[in-house]
Amino acid sequence: MACIRLKEDCEFNGENTYRHVNTHLPKYARPRFIRIKSAIELTATFKYCKVQLVEEGFNPAVIKDRLYFLDDKEKLYLQMTQEIYNSIRKHDFKL
Repeated sequence: MACIRLKEDCEFNGENTYRHVNTHLPKYARPRFIRIKSAIELTATFKYCKVQLVEEGFNPAVIKDRLYFLDDKEKLYLQMTQEIYNSIRKHDFKL
Protein backbone atom coordinates (compact mmCIF):
# COMPACT_ATOMS: atom_id res chain seq x y z
CA MET A 1 0.00 0.00 0.00
CA ALA A 2 1.08 3.53 -0.72
CA CYS A 3 -0.21 6.39 1.39
CA ILE A 4 -0.04 9.73 -0.37
CA ARG A 5 -1.15 13.31 -0.02
CA LEU A 6 -2.21 15.12 -3.19
CA LYS A 7 -1.17 18.66 -4.03
CA GLU A 8 -3.86 21.27 -3.51
CA ASP A 9 -6.44 21.41 -6.31
CA CYS A 10 -5.32 18.02 -7.68
CA GLU A 11 -7.62 15.06 -8.19
CA PHE A 12 -6.66 11.39 -8.19
CA ASN A 13 -7.00 9.78 -11.63
CA GLY A 14 -7.02 5.98 -11.49
CA GLU A 15 -6.25 5.50 -15.20
CA ASN A 16 -3.29 7.91 -15.32
CA THR A 17 -1.89 6.55 -12.07
CA TYR A 18 -2.15 2.98 -13.37
CA ARG A 19 -0.30 3.91 -16.58
CA HIS A 20 2.43 5.72 -14.63
CA VAL A 21 2.90 2.89 -12.13
CA ASN A 22 2.80 0.26 -14.88
CA THR A 23 5.41 2.12 -16.93
CA HIS A 24 7.86 3.06 -14.19
CA LEU A 25 7.69 0.29 -11.58
CA PRO A 26 8.39 -3.43 -11.83
CA LYS A 27 5.36 -5.62 -11.16
CA TYR A 28 6.48 -6.58 -7.63
CA ALA A 29 6.84 -2.89 -6.61
CA ARG A 30 3.43 -1.64 -7.78
CA PRO A 31 1.19 -0.67 -4.86
CA ARG A 32 -1.97 -2.79 -4.80
CA PHE A 33 -3.67 -0.12 -2.70
CA ILE A 34 -3.35 3.66 -2.68
CA ARG A 35 -4.66 5.60 0.29
CA ILE A 36 -5.25 9.34 -0.10
CA LYS A 37 -4.79 11.35 3.09
CA SER A 38 -5.35 15.05 3.63
CA ALA A 39 -2.28 15.21 5.91
CA ILE A 40 0.58 12.82 6.59
CA GLU A 41 1.42 12.48 10.28
CA LEU A 42 5.06 12.72 11.34
CA THR A 43 6.90 11.72 14.50
CA ALA A 44 8.98 14.17 16.55
CA THR A 45 11.99 13.10 14.46
CA PHE A 46 10.14 13.72 11.17
CA LYS A 47 9.56 10.08 10.29
CA TYR A 48 6.24 8.91 8.90
CA CYS A 49 3.77 7.36 11.36
CA LYS A 50 3.16 3.94 9.79
CA VAL A 51 2.03 1.76 12.69
CA GLN A 52 -1.54 3.05 12.71
CA LEU A 53 -1.78 2.71 8.92
CA VAL A 54 -0.64 -0.91 9.12
CA GLU A 55 -3.13 -1.67 11.90
CA GLU A 56 -6.03 -0.17 9.93
CA GLY A 57 -5.20 -2.25 6.85
CA PHE A 58 -7.42 -1.76 3.79
CA ASN A 59 -10.93 -2.28 5.16
CA PRO A 60 -13.13 0.53 3.80
CA ALA A 61 -15.44 0.17 6.82
CA VAL A 62 -12.53 1.20 9.08
CA ILE A 63 -10.72 3.71 6.88
CA LYS A 64 -12.34 7.08 6.31
CA ASP A 65 -9.75 8.21 3.73
CA ARG A 66 -10.18 7.56 0.03
CA LEU A 67 -8.74 4.18 -0.85
CA TYR A 68 -8.07 2.71 -4.29
CA PHE A 69 -7.39 -0.85 -5.45
CA LEU A 70 -5.16 -1.81 -8.40
CA ASP A 71 -7.32 -3.73 -10.87
CA ASP A 72 -5.09 -5.23 -13.57
CA LYS A 73 -8.07 -6.45 -15.60
CA GLU A 74 -9.59 -2.97 -15.87
CA LYS A 75 -6.11 -1.36 -16.05
CA LEU A 76 -6.85 1.30 -13.47
CA TYR A 77 -7.10 2.01 -9.77
CA LEU A 78 -10.71 1.53 -8.63
CA GLN A 79 -12.19 3.15 -5.57
CA MET A 80 -12.23 0.51 -2.85
CA THR A 81 -15.70 -0.70 -1.88
CA GLN A 82 -16.90 -3.16 0.72
CA GLU A 83 -17.73 -5.55 -2.15
CA ILE A 84 -14.13 -5.48 -3.43
CA TYR A 85 -12.85 -5.88 0.12
CA ASN A 86 -15.07 -8.93 0.66
CA SER A 87 -13.89 -10.44 -2.65
CA ILE A 88 -10.28 -10.02 -1.59
CA ARG A 89 -10.99 -11.60 1.79
CA LYS A 90 -12.69 -14.58 0.04
CA HIS A 91 -9.67 -14.87 -2.28
CA ASP A 92 -11.70 -14.09 -5.41
CA PHE A 93 -8.99 -11.51 -6.21
CA LYS A 94 -5.41 -12.76 -6.09
CA LEU A 95 -2.97 -10.27 -4.62
